[in-house]
Amino acid sequence: MRPVVSVGLRPGALDAAERLGRPVIAVVDTPPGRTTAARLAAVVEAPFEEVLDHVDAIAALGPAAVVGLAERAVVPAAHLREALGHPGCAVDTAVRCSDKRAMKRAVRAAGLRCADVVEAEEGLAGADLVDRLGLPMVLKAAVGSGGRGTRVVRDAADVPDGLPGGWMAEAFVEGVEMSVETLVVDGRTVFVNPTAYLEPAWASLAPAPLSAADLDAVRVHAEAARVALGVTTGMTHLELFLTPDGPVFGELAIRPPGGHLMRLIEQAYAFDPWEAVLRVALGEPVDVPTQAGRVAAVQILHPGEGTVLAADGLEEARSLPGVEAVSLRVRPGDAVGPRVGTGQEIGHVIVTGATAEEAQARLAEATAAIRVEVAA
Repeated sequence: MRPVVSVGLRPGALDAAERLGRPVIAVVDTPPGRTTAARLAAVVEAPFEEVLDHVDAIAALGPAAVVGLAERAVVPAAHLREALGHPGCAVDTAVRCSDKRAMKRAVRAAGLRCADVVEAEEGLAGADLVDRLGLPMVLKAAVGSGGRGTRVVRDAADVPDGLPGGWMAEAFVEGVEMSVETLVVDGRTVFVNPTAYLEPAWASLAPAPLSAADLDAVRVHAEAARVALGVTTGMTHLELFLTPDGPVFGELAIRPPGGHLMRLIEQAYAFDPWEAVLRVALGEPVDVPTQAGRVAAVQILHPGEGTVLAADGLEEARSLPGVEAVSLRVRPGDAVGPRVGTGQEIGHVIVTGATAEEAQARLAEATAAIRVEVAA
């Protein structure tokens, strides 16, 4: 079997490739651990933006497909696909789905509702930013994921007198934040999952318990966003806000989502979304369900910065009804750093239930069983 090139490396994708009998060539910017390295057909260690410097060596290995698995890997993976002559997400699409400035321009041009944005290049001073966007406003990097550095400014005194290069300011949207995950094959959306953010950046539930009207509006919005950004193949992760006037566009990534949402999709719909992502990249047929059989939820665990004094409750949590997975990766004496992005955690809890209400109740019970105490 010809190998798959993975720009970035995620355990779910590696597991799926092994089940499909596909060797993996990993392009990584930090060396993998010994155990992971032993599972790989080859490793190309280089900054993602320099991946084309290694295109001849990668081509010599005869790859069948290229997948970008991290936000930083999306554009480099598209460049590598183009250089190798492989189908998939085009470079211009990858750029639109990675740079929030280009992304917002494209969706506004398509007539989708989207928060007003000021780019650093416009050179507006603090008072002008307030006049343009009002308060509160959101400050964020134009390129990146996981909410790193993003902050909501509510007081005019805290608005910077101009934005640093590569940053943007955005009007605050009053609405319910959620996401939509889709799988697109040859310009056709074949799978749609709405995810509820029980607590943004901390707890999620899939599928979201939406009314028929809201579900229809979210599906229409997600499809329009996909088309506006030119996504014709691959997996998308769209963040949006549900408001009384309908959905408002947030951001769209063309990669598998983080936050354990792939595991929630697997648990709720009884199929492996990682295998589906690889099959789409390989041009193989995919068979995905249209309805979930149950509801899955996750809680991210992070106690805040400090030294761990106590960490227990793992076995108690695992014994509770509906608990599918519990992870706790700290012990007394360990140092825990601050949580600056959604990808940082010391563990997580995943549960399932027959209904959203049951899943939420089970999540709360299992989370309460985990006890982590830290001292600053």
